[in-house]
Amino acid sequence: MRLGIIAAVACTVAFAGTPALSQERTAGLDRPGWSVFADRAGTRVDYPAGIFTEEVGPARRGEGVELRSADGRARLMVYVEPNQENFTPERFVRTNLKVSARDIDYRRITDRFFAVSGVNQGEIFYSRCNFPGRAAGPMHCIYVAYPQSEERAWDDIVTRISLSLRVSRN
Repeated sequence: MRLGIIAAVACTVAFAGTPALSQERTAGLDRPGWSVFADRAGTRVDYPAGIFTEEVGPARRGEGVELRSADGRARLMVYVEPNQENFTPERFVRTNLKVSARDIDYRRITDRFFAVSGVNQGEIFYSRCNFPGRAAGPMHCIYVAYPQSEERAWDDIVTRISLSLRVSRN
């Protein structure tokens, strides 16, 4: 089962230049070591700290952070993006999706979130944005990219990350 979302729809391009994939497994994949990421905007998400051990810097979209595995084979962004246009999840995807529809394997859109996933240059990408205020207020998002050859090993990991994304009420 592949989940998918591209809240960070444009991130597919942003993550170009990934190291060449080999038959090796992503560092930490067998021992994910779960932790909770939380930021000042109230974003909370379970993430495998045993895999995403290196902070690359600020997220390439919105306000947040980009993490990667020690071997650079997998990446995670957690970020908050303003929604000044008051996009609904459906309108955001329709307006901002930068990936061809044929590259999207999974697409789910509700009135509270969107999720998209697909394959690009040997990597699976998954993007999800929650819209806690519906079309009013910021979007709280995650973006995950990992080797396509490891799809089955990542299924449960990506599911947990995605389903845990929430906004705490301060």
